[in-house]
Amino acid sequence: MSSKQQPLKIAFDAKRAFNNSTGLGNYARFVIRTLVHYYPQHTYYLFTPQIAPQFADFMLPLPNVKIVSPQSLIGKTFASLWRTYAISNICTVLGIDVYWGLSNELPVGMEHFNGKKIVTIHDLIFLRYPGYYNNIDRYIYQRKFSYAARVANCIVAASNQTAVDVHTFLSQPQEKITTIYQDCDPIFRKDSAEQNDMLVLEKNGLQRAQYILCVGTIESRKNQQVVLEAFHQAAIKGIKLVFVGRKTAYVSVLERYIIKHNLEDRVLFIDNLPHQHLPALYHLAYASVYASKFEGFGIPILEAMCCGVPVIAAATSSLTEVGGEACLYFAPDDVPSLVSHLHNLADADMRSTIIQNGLVRAESFKTDVIAPQMLNVLGI
Repeated sequence: MSSKQQPLKIAFDAKRAFNNSTGLGNYARFVIRTLVHYYPQHTYYLFTPQIAPQFADFMLPLPNVKIVSPQSLIGKTFASLWRTYAISNICTVLGIDVYWGLSNELPVGMEHFNGKKIVTIHDLIFLRYPGYYNNIDRYIYQRKFSYAARVANCIVAASNQTAVDVHTFLSQPQEKITTIYQDCDPIFRKDSAEQNDMLVLEKNGLQRAQYILCVGTIESRKNQQVVLEAFHQAAIKGIKLVFVGRKTAYVSVLERYIIKHNLEDRVLFIDNLPHQHLPALYHLAYASVYASKFEGFGIPILEAMCCGVPVIAAATSSLTEVGGEACLYFAPDDVPSLVSHLHNLADADMRSTIIQNGLVRAESFKTDVIAPQMLNVLGI
């Protein structure tokens, strides 16, 4: 794949790519890796105030990739202010042709930048469901998102659901909004390494096909209590429930239910799983359940489909966009429906069909399918 256009200077807000191990970080790394790999004739500038040790090798030294960080003592000391207020001027000095804000925002002053301005908006949950956020966060997000949407020449939406929300809540014209999906990390598309996968299971006290996997931050919006209740009511012999994700105060709700119903030996929380071990948990699970009440995309669904595990998901927001016809769905508060799906997955033919449909569905999110869409939105 190649582009014959004149080489350009393309800059990114790469803070999340170099510092965030979850959603926004995964997305930023995906976009940057994809463009650098498929279109190496352009020069890429990655703006980040700092680099976390675990991402020091995210972008290996390449002649067409420049990492831009604060050099002055003031910039290093007040890194967040450097990112907010200095980048627009630096872009002008460097002669940047395109700037892409990968995480819902653009630097202050970008209205004076003459290059093309793109922002990815992942979701507007803080406007659709304000109860999940405190007043200060909502105020900050409102200012940042509204400014970025207004100043940008093009808004990339993480899903069609987000595109609708950007048009509705931020009053942006539909012709300014483009939906571009994302691929998951390449490690989820690799074939299962049986021996290594079994070692990961052994380390976590699990056995093949004897656990239900639920990936995502433990918080009320992710709706893990419904998964827990359905797991308890399904009472599938020998099956455990495994929650993988960062804990919040919401975990106490789940713990009270676990104690009340004597499930301590059947429910496992893993909040520090190495990223490279996650595919193994997907590969060997009985099922992957994603019950979130609202998402901008829903990457665990794609990860699970790539790993060949049957997926059960809430029929909300963008989740049906990702899963298509390849998943089993339930209303986010419909515990009996989820129980029924868990039981039905014991049928070998149904499991095989869902797994095969998921693998086919996952092909439509592959990087080589999405890369030309990115090139198109760059306008080069």
